[in-house]
Amino acid sequence: MNKLIVFLEDFIELDSSEKTSLTQNSTLKKISRKELFLRQGEKCNKIAFVEKGGFRMFYTTADGSESNTEFVLSSGFITDFSNFLKGNNSNVSIAALENSEIRVIKIHQLAPSLIKKLAHFGKSYVQNFCLPTLLDYQIIISEKPELRYQMLLEKYPEYIQKIPQKHIATYLRIRPETLSRIRRRILDLNQL
Repeated sequence: MNKLIVFLEDFIELDSSEKTSLTQNSTLKKISRKELFLRQGEKCNKIAFVEKGGFRMFYTTADGSESNTEFVLSSGFITDFSNFLKGNNSNVSIAALENSEIRVIKIHQLAPSLIKKLAHFGKSYVQNFCLPTLLDYQIIISEKPELRYQMLLEKYPEYIQKIPQKHIATYLRIRPETLSRIRRRILDLNQL
């Protein structure tokens, strides 16, 4: 049984025909580190479940610099949700942080009963997982740089362990050098 079905069954009941539909209309794909799943400006018509690995969502500014907006580690969905639902172009790019495995879902080919269940699940997923993460992010970046890092460390310690420092820095809206100084200060305080 694939990990997507196991994950979904924690939230919704799937009958055997729906499991079959999901299995037949999703494809396991290996994504290399730094490979893009979705490019900013491209039509957002893809969604995938992260079975293994991690991804970052980011946008590129006019001057070419990147700014991370979200991270998704194993057992989460990747897409630009608001634009996926509207069928618009994506505001972000989504790239693998490491060699990863995703299950790409062909939503429009699923059984109608499953689409209805997934629509209900999707609303719940966005409300219970995506919006709280976005709210946390808005609170975090409104603080002073050192407090931003401490809040991230407390709320999302897995980010600190799995995500390169340069990506953490742009997520926190600080320079990598500033993040290095903050980490060094916190480490020095913890050693006292």
